[in-house]
Amino acid sequence: MSKAWSPNEDKILARLGNRENMRKMRATYLNHKTAKQCADRLRNIREYVDGPFAPFECDMIRHLYQKYGPRWGRMSEVLDRSPQTIMERWQTMDQEAAKIRKKMAISRLLS
Repeated sequence: MSKAWSPNEDKILARLGNRENMRKMRATYLNHKTAKQCADRLRNIREYVDGPFAPFECDMIRHLYQKYGPRWGRMSEVLDRSPQTIMERWQTMDQEAAKIRKKMAISRLLS
């Protein structure tokens, strides 16, 4: 059984978490963790690592959704975010857009 991840290990992983640096990182800082453990942990902390979505990322999600449909994995390759995070952001954006459309329809009916 593996030891729990420490906050310091999370910081190291966040800083050096891309695939290019994975081997170097494990060899120097996280030698007791496997590559799979590092990749899984990075996926789990991705929202913390990336923080909130920037407006250009939301625009990119809209564009990619029009191009590929709900292919979250393909979008994650472009945006460097987890597929789950992208899907959740899309759903939030879609709900916000539906609220705006509903308000506009009501205001048209009342005017």
